[in-house]
Amino acid sequence: MEIFLIPIGAILIGLVLIFLLKNYSPPLPQQKITWANPEDRPPYLVDRQAFRDKCLEFLEKFNLEYRHSIWANDHELEIDMFDETPVVGGKYLALCIFDPPHQLVDGITVKNFLDTVKGEGAHRGILITTGYFTEEANHAASEEDQVELVNVVNFLDYLKRFEIY
Repeated sequence: MEIFLIPIGAILIGLVLIFLLKNYSPPLPQQKITWANPEDRPPYLVDRQAFRDKCLEFLEKFNLEYRHSIWANDHELEIDMFDETPVVGGKYLALCIFDPPHQLVDGITVKNFLDTVKGEGAHRGILITTGYFTEEANHAASEEDQVELVNVVNFLDYLKRFEIY
């Protein structure tokens, strides 16, 4: 009888452990940008005002009408925009994060921005940064369809495609 109890017990313990395991997939590798010389960096990645201007120019390419903006602190620029396109248009919010601490934007920042987008009744939000997003931030944005994340690699790629680099 013990011969049957030991394998059955092992199978049950194995099943319990499988159900307790967290669904986890390895993080996708993020592309990183490195500059051979610090002088090679575009001015809008170094200067706060130039970054603001480049963010506004970038957002205009999506036919978003600029309403107003304000620096919430030394790193975060909040932008209010409007899209007059029928059916899909409406209020848009952008959060442009210049030189985030440790070059990373965390999940809490993304969740707070998502709450702001919902609270303001905005149609969508766009979060642009001169840094990168943590895996937690990417996960928070993927849970909701209202926020688009644009890290420095994507930002530079968009600017080149729009020919405003």
